[in-house]
Amino acid sequence: MSTILKGREWWSAMTGERRPWLLGKAARQLSVAVLTWLAIAAIFSGTLLSQRIDVHVGDLAPRTVYAPYGVVDWGATEHARKEAMASVGRVLTVDRHVLDRARQQVVNRFNLLSALSMDKAAPLKAREAVAAQDIPINLPAAVWGQVLRLPPNAANGISILEQQAMVIISSVLGNEDVRNTPVALTFARDGAAQLAADEQADPGLRLFLTDFTRNLISPNTFVNHTATHERRQLAASRVPLVKILRGETVLVQGQRVTANDIRVLRELGLLSRGINVAPYAGSLLLSAVLVGILGGYLWFQRRGLLQETTEVAATGAIFVLFLLGSDLLKNFSVVSYLMVPTAAVMIAVLYDAGLGMILAGVLSLAIAALTDASITVALVSFLGAVAGVLGVKRLAHRYDILWAGVAVGAVNVLGLAGMDWMQGASLAQYPVWQGLVYAAVDGLLAASLAGGLLQLVEGPLGLVTAMKLIELSNPNQPLLRKLVVDAPGTYHHSMVVGNLAEAATEAIGGNSLLARVGAYYHDVGKSKRAYFFVDNQFGGENPHDDLPPNLSAVIIASHVRDGVELAKTHHLPEALVQFIREHHGTTLIRYFYDKALQSDTGDGVVEEDFRYEGPRPQSKETAVVMLADASEATCRTLKQPTTAVIEQTVRRLIADRLHDGQLDESQLTLRDLDTIARTFTRVLTGVFHQRVEYPEIEKE
Repeated sequence: MSTILKGREWWSAMTGERRPWLLGKAARQLSVAVLTWLAIAAIFSGTLLSQRIDVHVGDLAPRTVYAPYGVVDWGATEHARKEAMASVGRVLTVDRHVLDRARQQVVNRFNLLSALSMDKAAPLKAREAVAAQDIPINLPAAVWGQVLRLPPNAANGISILEQQAMVIISSVLGNEDVRNTPVALTFARDGAAQLAADEQADPGLRLFLTDFTRNLISPNTFVNHTATHERRQLAASRVPLVKILRGETVLVQGQRVTANDIRVLRELGLLSRGINVAPYAGSLLLSAVLVGILGGYLWFQRRGLLQETTEVAATGAIFVLFLLGSDLLKNFSVVSYLMVPTAAVMIAVLYDAGLGMILAGVLSLAIAALTDASITVALVSFLGAVAGVLGVKRLAHRYDILWAGVAVGAVNVLGLAGMDWMQGASLAQYPVWQGLVYAAVDGLLAASLAGGLLQLVEGPLGLVTAMKLIELSNPNQPLLRKLVVDAPGTYHHSMVVGNLAEAATEAIGGNSLLARVGAYYHDVGKSKRAYFFVDNQFGGENPHDDLPPNLSAVIIASHVRDGVELAKTHHLPEALVQFIREHHGTTLIRYFYDKALQSDTGDGVVEEDFRYEGPRPQSKETAVVMLADASEATCRTLKQPTTAVIEQTVRRLIADRLHDGQLDESQLTLRDLDTIARTFTRVLTGVFHQRVEYPEIEKE
């Protein structure tokens, strides 16, 4: 249900139904996302454009070209398919009807010869002429006469010749594939002649049998064009696509450019003539996915960061700049494991550890896609970045970021060694050792580079990083030294308030370091007129005793304006100025207000004249400092600071601020207030615990 309500709030903001001022902010955030998307796509596309080349068929390649991504080499694939089809021979089919027809002709022709042989009434020459005319073989008349003089059914008669002819025809056409070619026909007919010689010893009859059977030998084997086409198509379909893999050499410098090379270059979008939109469309799509993941994390997990255009723009700028840097330095293997941890550490220190991890994952994959890095580089970079983010999650000292660099280097080395072992590499090999050294060095460089870049960007972006806060918490800071010298009581009070605020803010999940340092500076304005504040009077004369209440209230309230002026003079970040401006909110200066009521002569007392200018606390951290300031000052006056009394006092003060509306804009919940009360009680009990009163020892 909460997600639905938030979605409705967003829709109302976008459509202007409620809070129309959000429309401008949403438009700015959307503009930042679009610009980041286009910048990332431009980097990917720029890499493709830088690889384009202008060559023609027959030119010598001016440089070696590598495939930026995988593509099918259709020219080589087609050539391979043609070779596969050519390797498939033609499918031959034997026509058995050829043998049947030849046998039938043998029967028919020998029936004619038998009839002519038995027709004794006709002259032999007439019968020879009929036989020569009806049986188209070129035989001498003497051979025809010899055949016709044979008895039809005798042991050596015409029927024997018929059987011999049938055997020869069946042997040649039944057992051999006679193709329709001159060579095949000649070979088959020569085979028939050889069989005729084996069957018949008489020269004349052998000549008859040879010519008779040769005349009946015809092709019985033919090409099956349909089956041949099907087999060749099947062979072509089994040829795998010839692919050009990412990083594969497309052109070698100095080689002659072929038509297929031109086709491949055009397919890859590397030919300067014409435009292949596919790579650029892919760049836009991939970039949209990368930006969508970052935006999705912010929307669902850290929506508060989306309220500030600066934070969103800085996140996008860091992503784009480190992606571009990786592209420019991709030929230097020494920086393989540097970019991703550096960017992730910067985001974690500037904004959020979770956002740093998400950016590490997305950036490592984007760099791998852009620079053709191996999965090992992408994985090790991500693991090192996660170690760096975890290392800077709790920055307490400036050198902690260097220890985070050590953690990055150690994880880089362990991750890379594990990948090398898993892939069967030996640590004794020089390239493996070189990679491990680079991984360790990159970890240390990542921390150093992140620390240096953070100092460059925090000023222009108006940001306050953990390292900056650590630096400002140093007692040697000019403003804190001024507070020590001019208002030592206020300084001590601020230190205690800082401890209270840090403990309570950490308990409710806020920025504890910011709360502590903000508490150090919240009362810095008292150093201008320190003697007007009771914590710096040390039991001496109180100048307010001689001043009217309204003037005393003005002096007391002025320490806020004085503090803001001092903070701006000393160039404190705006995040700390907010603590000075908001730590009293618009609360009532009750002591002098009550004093004014008591001394009122009838003119009346205006309550607004005795309130601080504000504004009320706008964040959890400034609200906690307000409560810690009041709790510490009040508990210091307790005569019997037991745990119960301290807790009662703290809860009463928190309730007063809550009922006065001072916490309405601080985003604190009732559960947070209960946690703050319990934390204050625990810390203040340790500060103001009762001590044993030791008796004085009388001197002799």
